Amino acid sequence: MRSEPIQLVLEGLKRRPVLEVTLACLAVLLLAQALIGALSLSALNRLVVDTTADRVEVVARRVAGNIENGLRLGKPLEQYFGLRDTLRDSVSGSRDLRGAAVLLADGQTLALQGDLPDGAIALSRALDAGGARDPAATRRASGALMSVGDGAVTVAVPLAGADGKVAGAVVLSTAKDADASSRLILDNLKVLLAVTLAVGLGLAAVFKYLVPLTSLAAGGRARFVVPLLALMLAQGVYAAYTISTFRSGWVDVTRNNVGLLAEGLQRDLDRVLGYGLTLDRLRGVDAPFSRLAATFPAVDQIELVDSNGRVLARADAGGPLDVAGLPAARPQAGDLTLVLPVGQSRTDPRAHGDLVLRLSGDVIAAGVRSRALDAVTVVAVALVAAIEMLLLLALLMNRAFAARAVLPDGTRVGPDDASEVGRIARPVMFGFLFAWALPLGFLPLYARSLPSGGLDLPANLLLALPISVEMGCGLLTSLLAGRLTDRKGWQVPVLAGLGVSCAGMLACAAAGNLLMFSAARGLVGLGYGLTWMGLQGFIVTRSPAAYRGRNMTGVIAGLFAGHLSGAAVGAMLMEQVGFRAVFGVGAAMLALPLAGVLVLMRPYMEAGRKLAGQAAARAGASLSDTLRLLCTRDFGLLLLGSVIPFSIAQVGLLSFALPLYLEAEGVAASSIGRVLMIYGLCVIYLGPLMGRVVDRSRIKKSWIVVGGVVGSLGMLGLYFNSGLLAAAAAVLLLALASCFAGASQSPYMLALPDVQRYGAAGATSVMRAADKLGQMAGPLVVGAMFGAAGMSAGLAATGVIYLCATVLFLLFAPARPRGEAG
Repeated sequence: MRSEPIQLVLEGLKRRPVLEVTLACLAVLLLAQALIGALSLSALNRLVVDTTADRVEVVARRVAGNIENGLRLGKPLEQYFGLRDTLRDSVSGSRDLRGAAVLLADGQTLALQGDLPDGAIALSRALDAGGARDPAATRRASGALMSVGDGAVTVAVPLAGADGKVAGAVVLSTAKDADASSRLILDNLKVLLAVTLAVGLGLAAVFKYLVPLTSLAAGGRARFVVPLLALMLAQGVYAAYTISTFRSGWVDVTRNNVGLLAEGLQRDLDRVLGYGLTLDRLRGVDAPFSRLAATFPAVDQIELVDSNGRVLARADAGGPLDVAGLPAARPQAGDLTLVLPVGQSRTDPRAHGDLVLRLSGDVIAAGVRSRALDAVTVVAVALVAAIEMLLLLALLMNRAFAARAVLPDGTRVGPDDASEVGRIARPVMFGFLFAWALPLGFLPLYARSLPSGGLDLPANLLLALPISVEMGCGLLTSLLAGRLTDRKGWQVPVLAGLGVSCAGMLACAAAGNLLMFSAARGLVGLGYGLTWMGLQGFIVTRSPAAYRGRNMTGVIAGLFAGHLSGAAVGAMLMEQVGFRAVFGVGAAMLALPLAGVLVLMRPYMEAGRKLAGQAAARAGASLSDTLRLLCTRDFGLLLLGSVIPFSIAQVGLLSFALPLYLEAEGVAASSIGRVLMIYGLCVIYLGPLMGRVVDRSRIKKSWIVVGGVVGSLGMLGLYFNSGLLAAAAAVLLLALASCFAGASQSPYMLALPDVQRYGAAGATSVMRAADKLGQMAGPLVVGAMFGAAGMSAGLAATGVIYLCATVLFLLFAPARPRGEAG
């Protein structure tokens, strides 16, 4: 809003503005709490499934261990005598067991207890093939496969033959712990409602009694800061409770799983003692102790203690441990100690001693940290979306108050400040990317589940085909969108892109094979390129030259915010409603950015048509004009020295190399996702700040060079350091490079005389097409480097290429093109 004094003329001034602001902020609070509640409850549901799968896997591995003891004698699995009895004895006492089976690698059933688990044959074949082909199956960190369906959790563990190869599988299915899930969800809903109500009442009281009305009417910071603090308080309290829930759930399931393993060993000891032996006469108990500790990493040590507290045997995963000099004391059960009596019988209820299992504090702590990080990740995603909603609310309130205000001379205040047009396009970009990103988390998985449709390509190319087609189509329409913006106005590609993307999403839901699905993703890519470039064209044509950096980074921040939160919500929806329904939800969600265009950006449509007509009258660029622009020293060097090498490094590292690199370092998939979040969070919140800094600078070239140096150093660092922290540092530095480059490339490019003759929106589309070209080349370049020099050296070589391109731009590109705004 303008800084001149304003006169509020609305009747009922003292009440209605406060009421409207309070209600609007409460609505955002409710939406944000609903989002974090949905994400948290989905994560808690996964926690219940994971803990159930952990328990089932413990039993399955116990069965597999008993069978493999016989296979070591050299007899084939199909000739295993007494296999059914072994299976029945091994699963006896397991609660909620629906079925258990031993199968050959080809899916033939050899032994069965109860009903054959759903999908057992498919899981057995997938284990033999080395991966999960069924989209409903997921590979666990231990190498087992898990599938969830029809209220049951099914786990398959491999059976290794005498030669060490997979001979078959043990598949167990148990009912999902519905009671535990219901209790967790109900308790969390109660806490969520209580926290939301308390913070909502506090927010209303603050606006009623503590915030001056003049601050609300004049667009003071309180209008944004107060609801933001309330939102952070509400989500912080709920997150603390969720973290506590995750921690207690993890510790409880770990203790229960260790107890399940120990009960089998306890029964074996009771059986031996039933023959009349005493504990001090037992020999060789160290071996089963060591095998059990090796089976479950949470077990640190196992001891056999007599009734006087004297330790008779002691072992860990590495083998027997010395017991000499240990004091005699009866063990006490605790958080990290399980004590099971041995030697009890119906005739003699007195225990001969105790079986003591001491849990690893480090393993338990690592598991707790992992669950806490899961909860923090949920909070971060929800908070990103909530802040975007608050920014939209602030924009709407500014317009609402401006509509009620006049200057002393009678002039009505305009709806927006020209220096802040990025704030207008940011909610539209957020809504569009939110809908577009819903299926991103499972696209390769869904593609793998579809028949090929007659395509005869290698498996990896088949999985990459939908994404590659989408990116290629996006490149084509990004070129078209720039010309449409110059000739027809920014609204034409934006509205057309939304319609095409909606049709593409619906086609994805209806696709019956991989060929049709790839074509549908190509349709989505066509719409993506139109809308993305149309919104950039809005910034280019409507933003004053001095504010283009901050406005462009604000739109890019909205893009990453929508991408981050949309992918998380899409993964949650997929678990609840299935793959195809998510595409339908995405198509429906595209109504939100459409509404944003029609409501927020309508005042600029007519002006956009006039500017487009003027631009079309000035220039009608042809292919020869585009080639001439590409061959200029300044624009061409910008593409070769900054835009393309950065895109190669960005996509090559984030989308291709980083998951492979961290997997090779033994990093869990959840941690890989959190490392990737670093990039998005930096671009969302540091990018706009960098944009303001760059706008104040007279020479934009220096910031492009700084970005290139910072980004290349991040990749070069992976040659000298490895592991999770080194990868996180590389992603952070590349994110900072993105902030510098994103804020400075467009202002530098738009000040070039050749670009002004060619057309601002058209030149921007050419630059973004080069960006897409670099993104397509990124995986190929980094993959080639991997094959030639290895992972670390390959990433470092990519960093060298990026650095050399930056030096080329530094040496030969002009520092201040003629016509650049100071």
